[in-house]
Amino acid sequence: MPPFSHQVSATDDQFHTMPENSPLWSESAQFTCYDAASGIAAYMHWGLLGREIWEAIFALYLPNGQIMVSRTFAPRVEGESMRTGEAEIHPVVPLESWRMRYDGVARRVLMADLAASPLTDGPTERVKVDLVGTATTPAFGKGARQKMEAHDHNLAVSGSGIHIEQSTHVTGTVEIHGEAIRFDAVGHRDHSCGPRHNSHMWRESWVNGTFPDGRIFHCVQVFVTGRPIYFMGYVWRGTEFLPVTDYCGPLLTGTLGEPRDFTVSFTCEGRREQISGELLGALPITLMPQGMYPGTLDCEVDLACEGPARWVWDGQVGHGWIERVFSRGGWPQIRAQDAAAPVRF
Repeated sequence: MPPFSHQVSATDDQFHTMPENSPLWSESAQFTCYDAASGIAAYMHWGLLGREIWEAIFALYLPNGQIMVSRTFAPRVEGESMRTGEAEIHPVVPLESWRMRYDGVARRVLMADLAASPLTDGPTERVKVDLVGTATTPAFGKGARQKMEAHDHNLAVSGSGIHIEQSTHVTGTVEIHGEAIRFDAVGHRDHSCGPRHNSHMWRESWVNGTFPDGRIFHCVQVFVTGRPIYFMGYVWRGTEFLPVTDYCGPLLTGTLGEPRDFTVSFTCEGRREQISGELLGALPITLMPQGMYPGTLDCEVDLACEGPARWVWDGQVGHGWIERVFSRGGWPQIRAQDAAAPVRF
């Protein structure tokens, strides 16, 4: 296969120097994958708190309704990768492969427990993960640029910065209590960098799926009051990105990922496509003013749910991921906040 023709540069996909004059500047990376043979999924999200501290959320989804979770931190050091004492993520070859490693301990809890309350301290278990995601599509998205477009004003999606999406084939090992499980999984990653502020985001859906015949789809849509709706997405059939329009994604209605059966639809090459999905596991997350917290808080905040998904498209079964966000406070409260704090571009 000839080399991929990426939409961004290798420099875009490396870690970036922090500018001094951008108080909302941040950098984030997300790595997801699901191994159908074992029924285990792995998730890691990196974000930057207050321009100073890396936050890593790690989760290992087990097929019995349990999940192993941790939240770790470390100071950001200019020129070094995203690393805490237990977690690390970095490009092996920018645009071609990324590595996710976790070597430490995690809390084993029921997914349903996290839907009812925040993650608490308690007994931990040893876990080691070493996975590499190799590109199955070119890198899709926006690189560093000077000209602003309308949706670049949407600070919930890194504003005028870099936003990269890429589907992957993930291999490596997951080790629990000394038992190593070989991983051969479908995955997806996200790498963003630039000014970001999520205070007015009220809905988001981020979905992807890979199928045995090589078809891959990915769509992300973000609704933010007072700013343009943001959308990016594609269908990949092995040669080029096919544009997607008229996307309709699943809404989140509950703390355990409800509804757990849903539909994604969009138009591609003049045909209306419909893909049915089933949630295979759930990590409920509370989106805090500073970072994210595993589990739910009983207050008016944004809640997210992350999990692997089983997809059916034209009778073919594939797997991937679904992330959804909703505002627990509700639409009236968001509109009131928006009116009180007008947006200035």
